[in-house]
Amino acid sequence: MNKEKIKAYNKTHYQENKEEIKARQKAYRQENKEEIKAQRKAYYQENKEKLDANSRAYYQENKEEIALKVKAYQQENKEKLNANSRAYYQENKEKIKAYNKAYCQENKEKIKARQKAYYQENKL
Repeated sequence: MNKEKIKAYNKTHYQENKEEIKARQKAYRQENKEEIKAQRKAYYQENKEKLDANSRAYYQENKEEIALKVKAYQQENKEKLNANSRAYYQENKEKIKAYNKAYCQENKEKIKARQKAYYQENKL
């Protein structure tokens, strides 16, 4: 009975003081950014396995819905995504080139087989 009264009070108190509470929360978050970041990081590290399992399960249950949302977002934000890709490439050009070169050296046969199959399929 006591818990129900407390719950009801908290609900009405929040409804009556919503703007003030939100302002205080926002101010606290602004003042304690680093502390909150550290707390979230610690929580994630302590509960990594559980959180990852929950994420995988959610993704498996909602694959189609997530794919539709991603596709819609990509269509709405094409220019922004392209600009981000170009900026990332410009910032990491040497790193990307080195990675691609190393991949090509390690997988020469695989690449040749893929090219051969492509040329046969498309009769080039």
